[in-house]
Amino acid sequence: MKNEKLRNLSRNSLSRLRKSKTTISTTRFHELHVKRHEFVSILFSDIVNFTPLASECTAPQLVKMLNELFGRFDKLAQENDCLRIKILGDCYYCVSGLPVSRPNHAINCVKMGLKMIDAVREVREATRVNVDMRIGIHTGNVLCGVLGLRKWQYDVWSDDVTLANHMEQGGLPGRVHVSKETLLHLNDEFNHEPGNGSLRDGYISEKKVETFLILPLKQTVHKTNSGSNRFLGELLTADHSLPEINMRASLRMSKFLDTWGADTPFANLKDKSMAKNIGETSLAMMESNLQSLPCSNDTSFSSLRSLAPASLTSEVNKKFTDDLYSKYQKWFKPEDINKVLLTFKDTQMEKDYSKQPDSTFKYSIACSGMIFICIGIVQVIMLPRSSTLFIAFGIGVTLFLFLLFVCIIDYLVNHKVMGKKVPSVVVRLTSILTYNTWCRIILSVITMATVLTTAVITVGDCNKNMNQTLNQTLGEPGTKDCFYASYYVVCCLMAMSSCTVFLQINFHAKFLVMVMAVLAYNVILHLVANDIFDRMDAITHHEARTEIFETRIKGSIYLAVHLITLHILDRQIEHTSRLDFLWKTKFKVEHEEVETMGSLTKVLLENILPAHVAAHFLQSGQHEGLYHESYDSISVMFASIPNFKEFYDQNVFNKQGLECLRLLNEIIADFDVLLSKPKFSNVEKIKTIGSTYMAAAGLQPGTKDMCTCCYIHNHNDNESMSHPIVSRTYSGQSNVSKLSACDLHVQFLAERRGLQGIPVRNNYHIIILVEFALSMMNALEGINRDSFNTFQLRIGINHGPVIAGVIGAQKPQYDIWGDTVNIASRLDSSGLTGKIQVPESTKDILQNAGYKCDLRGDVQIKGKDKPIRTYLITPHLKEADTEISK
Repeated sequence: MKNEKLRNLSRNSLSRLRKSKTTISTTRFHELHVKRHEFVSILFSDIVNFTPLASECTAPQLVKMLNELFGRFDKLAQENDCLRIKILGDCYYCVSGLPVSRPNHAINCVKMGLKMIDAVREVREATRVNVDMRIGIHTGNVLCGVLGLRKWQYDVWSDDVTLANHMEQGGLPGRVHVSKETLLHLNDEFNHEPGNGSLRDGYISEKKVETFLILPLKQTVHKTNSGSNRFLGELLTADHSLPEINMRASLRMSKFLDTWGADTPFANLKDKSMAKNIGETSLAMMESNLQSLPCSNDTSFSSLRSLAPASLTSEVNKKFTDDLYSKYQKWFKPEDINKVLLTFKDTQMEKDYSKQPDSTFKYSIACSGMIFICIGIVQVIMLPRSSTLFIAFGIGVTLFLFLLFVCIIDYLVNHKVMGKKVPSVVVRLTSILTYNTWCRIILSVITMATVLTTAVITVGDCNKNMNQTLNQTLGEPGTKDCFYASYYVVCCLMAMSSCTVFLQINFHAKFLVMVMAVLAYNVILHLVANDIFDRMDAITHHEARTEIFETRIKGSIYLAVHLITLHILDRQIEHTSRLDFLWKTKFKVEHEEVETMGSLTKVLLENILPAHVAAHFLQSGQHEGLYHESYDSISVMFASIPNFKEFYDQNVFNKQGLECLRLLNEIIADFDVLLSKPKFSNVEKIKTIGSTYMAAAGLQPGTKDMCTCCYIHNHNDNESMSHPIVSRTYSGQSNVSKLSACDLHVQFLAERRGLQGIPVRNNYHIIILVEFALSMMNALEGINRDSFNTFQLRIGINHGPVIAGVIGAQKPQYDIWGDTVNIASRLDSSGLTGKIQVPESTKDILQNAGYKCDLRGDVQIKGKDKPIRTYLITPHLKEADTEISK
């Protein structure tokens, strides 16, 4: 009757929750990334007798052993078209039939299960370690996706998933245990016998599910035995002084698994410069987890769908190499530049190019000034020394000195060559010359015109009387007789060269100026001063009859050739400059993409790994081996919602359980929000298992050798900082060290409950995790008020030594192992709803911190020979942190 009421309530609780949350805040309701798949087979597996074996292992041995085992299972999953969902301690479960529907999904799972048993049998026979595999398979429908806001892990939910789990629990070691539904999809491909699972599992008995055991394939056994015997022989031959039978079981198993050679997580991160490769690896890894979500239509992930978990490293490296080659072709064949006009086809890029600052303008002015001086020297020596020349030369020198001074004044001030008593107008003018394109163009044209004009400024001062000079020979240079008029052509050529030194000025403008100059020079040569050049030719031909062309004709040819040469040079400079700008622009885009990808990589890694573990893999030289770390004292919490299983129901009213998961997503999301609070920064979410939330505190690196509570000075929460003693400590008004502020913070938590006592500083993380558990209870109470439900948390907390590490090369997963974790899980499953169950060792610390712990008694824990004494913490929600509900 109670279950029926809960199911009726589940039909309308989500609509009420939406209405209430819309009234309170339109942004509190979180997006759900879950999708339904039909006709899939779910495989659950568990390594029998692995727990006592793991207790003998060191941290490196345990992490390596698990990585080798599950790495082999991942390869088997890939070969049999199965998708690994999650690793739970020594439990491995996968699904066939999603995200791509497969008609032979049941056959794939059975083949996968048989090969897993063969693999573990190979380990057992080679090492003589009593381990085995228990497999359970069921076929049905699932809801798949991710829940919560942090540490996303792809998961599946449904009544069929629950049944598949119990198929494993009710199975037999070394056998594949399947339901009748799965057997119907096998098409008589495997021999089977009655499974009698209902005799070993109450859930199977309650659901009245008929089960069967798949008969093993005999042909694989002999192959396995030969490989095992070979390993035993090699092991005994390698060390006669240490017989194999006397070697520790964990060491024998570790040595044998080394021969499998599984990849290490993030093995492809071998080059720090491949930041984009790293990002694509992370995206591909996330894509493999999220590829079946409804949001998969978003182009942010769909472009990387080809990077499936299969041969991930080679695929990413190949894609990266192809990208580099395509970039090479694109960069060194600039199709976006007009080949004739040398302009960018992209209008915006053309504007950006024209607006770029010219830091070399001062050097162009200096070069043009040097050419101007050279022209003046030639004219003073070889051409008429008239007042016109000196006036023009003086004006030109003044102009160049002023422009050069304005261009370098900023440099002189910055390098303290000059005092800072420089008019601001002059400094501003320097900035204008550097950054204003049109101002530079105008000044460049004025400068070029000055030099070009000066080259022929004294032509009008030459004596044009032919009759008086006809019979004379060449006289002294520098007179008005202009016996050396050909030097005007030399000055013109030099003046034209001054146009080329302005590298940032568009070559079209320079070409136009030079064409106008050449036309003007030809007018002077052939119309204005033609008699001067004819007289010089007559005198020259009279003395030496070697000239073929007249000076005017040669001058025009020289000017034309020089014009073409300078234009080609300008085009080359313009092309190089534009190509350089194009490459810089593309490099900037690539650089921004790399930075974005690097940031995205960090975000993605931190969403599947703790921040310090993600930093470990992103640092150079830190990713070649397996990551593992052992801790002396870590707090572990399992928090489950027992009555959510009764609430969960699959019917047409809640879209086959989808709306129930929407509510669970809200609950987990509100729990995740708590982690963003500064005082809970020491708490790390490990994973969610159905409606169970797993977290740990004290996992920061180095906590084995230092006080974990010293992190408090980085996370000063408002409550404790308001305490007079604590606030004085942080503000420097007390002689107490900042490290002792941890004790003062804990003392404040005790005083808030009316008790005294300071616990051991090294166990501060236990108090923080209990505070987090109380805040979770309060957050769930807020959800209950909004959805008119009566959910309650059942929490188990334990502390002690823990091993942490990352396993799985294709889909790396961070996890923690140890007896501490197992006991915490059992404290949850054997606990009472609405209470926190802790062992006696944890109770002693919590009582010193001011928590009231009531004796429950001796409780039999699965996996323990003797019962353990447990205590219950009854929360008072009014004392808990109520910020989340507000």
